Amino acid sequence: MEQVNLAVFAQRLRKLRTEKGLSTRALGEEVGTSNATISRYETGKRDPDLVTVHNIAKYFDVSIEWLCGEDIDLDKKQLIEIFNKLSDESKEDVIKYVTYLYEKERSK
Repeated sequence: MEQVNLAVFAQRLRKLRTEKGLSTRALGEEVGTSNATISRYETGKRDPDLVTVHNIAKYFDVSIEWLCGEDIDLDKKQLIEIFNKLSDESKEDVIKYVTYLYEKERSK
């Protein structure tokens, strides 16, 4: 069994909330907690309880496992397998694109 990754939980929660255009207050009302608590989850200053994680996952129609980052190692393995099957030219393109995305994220 994989370890719960609270940093991934925080990132995914914020992403889901913002994609849906919700404030922390609105999400808190939907899942039965306060806006301050949602904010603390998103910044990693507070660990969520099981009931709240369940409510958040149900509200966004995602699995608790996904929300808590259990799929990350599987994703990495799949990406490596796909990458290894690419031609050398395509591998170079992938590396260029990932480097571009990395630099873009750093500049935010």
